[in-house]
Amino acid sequence: MDFEDRDYIMRQMKVMAKGIGVLLEISSLKELLKLEFSADDNLTDPEIEFVIYSARVEELLDRNLLTLDELAQALEVPRKRVENLLYHDDMATKLELEQLMRLVDEKMHWVDPNDR
Repeated sequence: MDFEDRDYIMRQMKVMAKGIGVLLEISSLKELLKLEFSADDNLTDPEIEFVIYSARVEELLDRNLLTLDELAQALEVPRKRVENLLYHDDMATKLELEQLMRLVDEKMHWVDPNDR
């Protein structure tokens, strides 16, 4: 699969994660995305997880429960790196993904599921 195809698929996954994904548990969303996208597209678990967690982080940012500076501090990276991860389709390193997962798991407890 070439870069353009992969980029398109990753964007479609993010749209799905932001849409129906807010109604699902992360594990259910991951399975749904795997069924929908990864069979023919050779997407890895970390790539799928990154799409899910970056969509959840964007939700936290939209709700003003997190700022880009707080996210950069939590990931221990410069703000520019955070912007590249969220808005320019850079892939997270293993450590960044682990920190992102931990942050979302902590912050999502403050989000009212009825307010999604």
